[in-house]
Amino acid sequence: MAKFVRKESKKIGAAPGSLIFVGAQKSEKVSIDVIKFDQNGYETFDNIQVDAAAEYLSEKYITWYNITGLHDTSIIAKLGEIFTIHPLILEDVLNTNQRSKFDQTEDRLAFFLKMLRLESDTNLVETEQVAIVIGPNFLLSFQEMKGDVFEGVRNRIINTTTKIRTRGSDYLAFALMDAIVDNYVITIEHLGNQIESLVEEMLKSQNKKLLNLVNVYRRDTNSYRRTIRPVLELAIQFEKTESPLLSKKTIPFIKDLQDHVQHANEAIEIYKELLNDELGIFHMNMGARLNDILRVLTIFSVVFIPLTFVAGVYGTNFEYLPELHYKYAYPLFWLLLIIITAGMLYYFKNKKWL
Repeated sequence: MAKFVRKESKKIGAAPGSLIFVGAQKSEKVSIDVIKFDQNGYETFDNIQVDAAAEYLSEKYITWYNITGLHDTSIIAKLGEIFTIHPLILEDVLNTNQRSKFDQTEDRLAFFLKMLRLESDTNLVETEQVAIVIGPNFLLSFQEMKGDVFEGVRNRIINTTTKIRTRGSDYLAFALMDAIVDNYVITIEHLGNQIESLVEEMLKSQNKKLLNLVNVYRRDTNSYRRTIRPVLELAIQFEKTESPLLSKKTIPFIKDLQDHVQHANEAIEIYKELLNDELGIFHMNMGARLNDILRVLTIFSVVFIPLTFVAGVYGTNFEYLPELHYKYAYPLFWLLLIIITAGMLYYFKNKKWL
């Protein structure tokens, strides 16, 4: 049976805002990497101590803190104190089963969405939650594990000619979400190539193995659909927020992000419909094949009914059967059976039942 509600037994009975990690427990240390930048330059700091996080803040710079690992709740709590993040937002950061959504307080904006990452060496898709919290001159991104899709954003920060160096934390949040959505498209294209190859294979032959693949891809499209659809609502809420953290200059880019999400949603729907059509065609062809088999078996049964009747008559134990003493009775018996069979087959052929 499908599970529509994930178990969160650790949180049962806990007060709202309790910092309880919901996800796969890990033994690695939580790492905090920092990039400070403005239009004139940038600095990077790897694996800083949480107690020193405030030292990297400056009104002159935009500071991006990338936190990898959520299992150490004491570090998350400390970051909440330093950056005055509401406990309810921190609670959502630690809940890796969170649905993609937008949240805000008086001076903070928070975004929760799933990151799909296609591993080039295995062709498998990794899924993890990413939480983004922004303030006036800083951004915190929280992710469950090492590896992300933000390398392009980091390269843009290093490059002095890009707009990201002259914009605020709201534009940086857009850039990170745009990178996540771009990878939605890459992941969907990868799945689409697999589905199109499957469709071509099903045109040549149909078997249970291909049917199993159809069901696997249907499950994948449903999973991607649940991941991507809420992001459109998130982007719309981001655009409509009246928070002073959102610059008017960033709004056109958010609208463009909405278009990208809509494109990803439409692509998923197209592949979902394609799989449903293929599944319907598969069942229709299997039904037609079964009907052909049943028709042949029925014709065999109908042909043998009169033959069985004739054989049954001459197989009885009556003492007087005149034909038994006739010289040509045996060949005439077989001739009768052949005539009956040929006549019935000719009749079926004319009726186009064969």
